[in-house]
Amino acid sequence: MDVIPDRILRHLHETGVGVRVAVVRRLAVVPARGGSKGIPRKNLQVVAGETLVARAVRCAVASRMFDEVMVSTDDDEVAAAGRAAGAAVPFLRGAAASGDRASSTDVLRDVLGTYAARGMDFDTVALLEPTSPMRISEDVVRSVTATEADGWDAAVTLSQVPLSYHPDKQFRLGEDAAAVFFTEAGPTVVARQQLVPTHIRNGMCYAVRAGSILVGGTIFGTRTRAILVSRPYVNIDSPEDLERARQMLGA
Repeated sequence: MDVIPDRILRHLHETGVGVRVAVVRRLAVVPARGGSKGIPRKNLQVVAGETLVARAVRCAVASRMFDEVMVSTDDDEVAAAGRAAGAAVPFLRGAAASGDRASSTDVLRDVLGTYAARGMDFDTVALLEPTSPMRISEDVVRSVTATEADGWDAAVTLSQVPLSYHPDKQFRLGEDAAAVFFTEAGPTVVARQQLVPTHIRNGMCYAVRAGSILVGGTIFGTRTRAILVSRPYVNIDSPEDLERARQMLGA
């Protein structure tokens, strides 16, 4: 954000000319429930010398993009780990955003609504999932910047799906275990050059204008910018994923 030099401010004050500076307030949310079915206490698992929740917090802080970095949790131990890493935990997560079926949008609506009730409003909110530990600060900066650009109100980090797993090469099971092409184009594909690349959410960063969430929208807003990430990634859902993340990050 540009800073108006002191000499210009003095001139405006002396000449009686008013100045109005647009301030964009940004919030980073690290969602980290205490429970997990696949890996006990998943968000507190240690990768490369620090917990997953701490890695996400430190990345958000290092991006220098946010007025506040907070951890949304229902767990006191997770809250303590978030605070130790530099995050705020001004409240615990509400019941509507704490269950297994709660979506990322539910979490952001809970957070933004609680902040608003306390007199704090934000323009842009970013969500950094602890289970995607391969993110770097640049991913966060690119996502937030894209969200605030004209013509967009959200951004999501994506990774390309290997062509060997392309939907046009996939099957679903029909009656009597029949192999049925997943897409209508499937039977016509004879060369990889025919395949249009597809991408998957990698969980590194979602960003959205807060107003979209508060009026009933989703984390994807109405027009979402794709932030492509070409580096290897892992999204931790199983013990095998956790071990792979540790191998990739060297611990």
